[in-house]
Amino acid sequence: MTPTEVQELLSRPTITPAELIASGILPLKRNGIYDAIKRGDIEVIDLGHRKAVITAPLRRKLGLEP
Repeated sequence: MTPTEVQELLSRPTITPAELIASGILPLKRNGIYDAIKRGDIEVIDLGHRKAVITAPLRRKLGLEP
């Protein structure tokens, strides 16, 4: 993804774990992302069998906003 696409992705309130994996924002593969979600390192909203990654805490952890 280009930096502009990543910025647009992170401007949304939530994204899917698959979008997070595809973006390459974090140096983790699929299992690493899901392990981080299970540990609580990546905040998500559980929607039944689906998960939505909350982007505001992710932006703060990445140092993109205070």
